[in-house]
Amino acid sequence: MDELDRDVSAVANVLAKRTPLLTALADGPMDQRGLREELGVSRSTVYKSLKELEDKGLVEQRAGGYGLTGFGRLAWQRHDAYLARLERLTDAERLLNSLPVDRQYPPSLFERGHIVAPGRHAPERPLERMESLAGAAERLRCLSPAGMPRYLEVSHERVVATDQTVTLVIESAALSRLADSYDRFDAAIEQPGLNVRTADEELPFAIMLFDDDVVGLFAYDDGSLLGAAFSSDDDAVQWGRTVFERVHDRSEPVERSTPI
Repeated sequence: MDELDRDVSAVANVLAKRTPLLTALADGPMDQRGLREELGVSRSTVYKSLKELEDKGLVEQRAGGYGLTGFGRLAWQRHDAYLARLERLTDAERLLNSLPVDRQYPPSLFERGHIVAPGRHAPERPLERMESLAGAAERLRCLSPAGMPRYLEVSHERVVATDQTVTLVIESAALSRLADSYDRFDAAIEQPGLNVRTADEELPFAIMLFDDDVVGLFAYDDGSLLGAAFSSDDDAVQWGRTVFERVHDRSEPVERSTPI
């Protein structure tokens, strides 16, 4: 490790170690007494912390006590943003661990996206979020291992009643169950604006695109929904569009003559 690497590592370690003090100084200069009262620590701890931060160029003495340097403020902001992203990744841990490791996923989907997990008393929470977004969209595109039977019924009704268009691609093996679960299935596949298709491949997760504004990824474990991640970041939406189009282009439309 060269000198620059050691310096960067040392700054990163001090940022992590002294985050509470840096946060206290983020709103403006404070003297040592104010810092002791704010943080609830001893005089020696405040003195040692300030000395470490001064040595790394993060804090300086000024009128009113101690304040962040320009470098210190930007470094603290970046460190704080990193912690926020890490917290979101931790929230998404169960969802991430259920996804195939040989696929590429946009980090922004989990770092800046909205993670929605089923609750003990709210198991439908991810689907409720999905339906809220779907109700405001003009165009929906969905890849789903099982087709979400309830989603097909709601989509059919919405397409009939509004100008919304829906494309649903499911695994071929799931078609029979989807058809049996909805008594108006034949009418649905003939409805203009509603396009149901099948793909002869395994879909390890579900994806839904709400117009070109938001993408949702839904993870499963043995058929049970583990949770979902929603993002409006451009790279996440582009990833969802690419995955959808790749499978869509290899899928076949479902018609009355399609064997079920």
